[in-house]
Amino acid sequence: MESTLNPSPAPRAWQPFAWIIATSALAHLWCLGSVFFLDDDMIIERNPVVTGGQFWTVGVNAWTYLWYVIQYRLFGVSAPGFHAVNWLLHTAVACMLFLLGRDLLRGRAPLALFAAVLFAVHPLGSEIPNYARTQDLAWVTLFSLFAAWRMFHLAQGGGWKDLLLVVLGVLGATFSKGPGILHGLMMVGAAGFAFIKPEYSGFLRRHRLSVIGTTVVLVLGLFALGRTNYGFDLSKFSEPRYVGHAYTIGRVFWEFAWRSVIPVSLSADHHIAETLVPAGAGFLAVPDQSAILATLAMLLLTGVGIFLAWKESTRVVGVCLFVYSATILFRVLYLVPEFMPEYRIYPGLPWFCLGAAVVLHAALLKFTEIPPRVPAMILIAVFTVLSANRSFVWHDRERLLADVLAQYPTQSRALWELAERDMADGKWQEIITRQRTEWPELFRRFLSENQRLAPSRELPTGHLALAEVACRGTYAVALAHTEGAPTGLREINQQELYMRGLGLDPLAHSIHWGYFFYNKALVLEVAGKDQEAIALLEKEGVPRIGKLALKRLKEKIVRKRAPPGR
Repeated sequence: MESTLNPSPAPRAWQPFAWIIATSALAHLWCLGSVFFLDDDMIIERNPVVTGGQFWTVGVNAWTYLWYVIQYRLFGVSAPGFHAVNWLLHTAVACMLFLLGRDLLRGRAPLALFAAVLFAVHPLGSEIPNYARTQDLAWVTLFSLFAAWRMFHLAQGGGWKDLLLVVLGVLGATFSKGPGILHGLMMVGAAGFAFIKPEYSGFLRRHRLSVIGTTVVLVLGLFALGRTNYGFDLSKFSEPRYVGHAYTIGRVFWEFAWRSVIPVSLSADHHIAETLVPAGAGFLAVPDQSAILATLAMLLLTGVGIFLAWKESTRVVGVCLFVYSATILFRVLYLVPEFMPEYRIYPGLPWFCLGAAVVLHAALLKFTEIPPRVPAMILIAVFTVLSANRSFVWHDRERLLADVLAQYPTQSRALWELAERDMADGKWQEIITRQRTEWPELFRRFLSENQRLAPSRELPTGHLALAEVACRGTYAVALAHTEGAPTGLREINQQELYMRGLGLDPLAHSIHWGYFFYNKALVLEVAGKDQEAIALLEKEGVPRIGKLALKRLKEKIVRKRAPPGR
């Protein structure tokens, strides 16, 4: 049994990849039946950048949007087409993990294969094949793992070709998604510093100032090339909201951690309460003491990863643990509400699976006489079934959102998503019924839950307010279609008074007003007031779907004015 720790004769080169592709297909190829969901609408389905092919206008997302455009030209707005590409990318990430793991583990291909297959079928990664808009994180992970793989070879004595491939990998991650540069540099740095040969580490110590300067210039250059606002401001670190956000991240990390080990209670749209920090409370005088403990434990775990990476015997596990925890840790820099999308942990999941494979293998050899292959196959089979079941949930939007509401009865975005899709399908009565029956109950539960959580935490009221604006707007459009334009206009005007009464400033809450203007324009269109509708849609802040409506209305007016017979 000890021989399983040693390099074994290499199988045919294609065999490991065949196993990875086959298991990934069994677990996730059912994604071809999954529907478009949530952000797919604005990012893919009704995005003028995608339909118009102007991928270069989106800055650091240019590479991802280039592929969105290619897919749109090949398949149109086809859910199976986009999901097929996501599955291919997920499978490619698993194959890249095998290559990286095989080399980090010094040729122990069977163990690297187990790690890659474990990742390929892991249910926590199932959101990538089933949720089209997550393609950006798949690209980031693929490029970052590739860069880390080549960095390992560079640290082991590689040449300028490896250096060039490292740079290309980091560039690929950078232009796939905003945080891609951070994922790429983090993985490259971990692989380089942990596995560098002693003779090269001496060189780095002697020339540390030059190395640090070159690294800083490279990072600043990548930021400049990205031409983007990366969303963080270090001057805000002491503000109560920023401190609360950091503690929320600490709590969310452990939500991901236990689901990485036991992948149950997965959701297409988690609903996370934010930790509140009273003004002037500082960093430790916070009512949510469990958030403080969770954050300190996350930092401690990251430190343990660094400590283990320092020792040669535990280096692989240490690097994996560090990258996994740091994948969430750097989210502290992004001051946005943390709603815990499962794709957030995806770049760290391959490292978790690699580290878990090494730990499980060592534990089985030390404490049991069971051949490691047996529990490995059982674990992979269980994960495959769980992942396939997740795909089937994604096949039906009603079932998917019912699953969200069953776990999170206060998740207002679920009702918003149903309203948007029903409006697209012209299901006006369904919108009216839901707004009159389900929305008041959800609103009541939301307020009740926040009273229970106070003063430690709070469900994100900003999400509720935005969902309320959007749902009430679609309700007005539905009334205009079913009960007449005057009824719809009366409802949308009452909504405007309600929003102004709440103090929603048009500049500070431009997204809310953008959705309001969009829905009011649709009501005006039903009333035959196309020019007024156009004036509203030309307001700054109207969402992307409003731009498409604006184009449609202008074309409609041109057709009306065209002479008969033309």
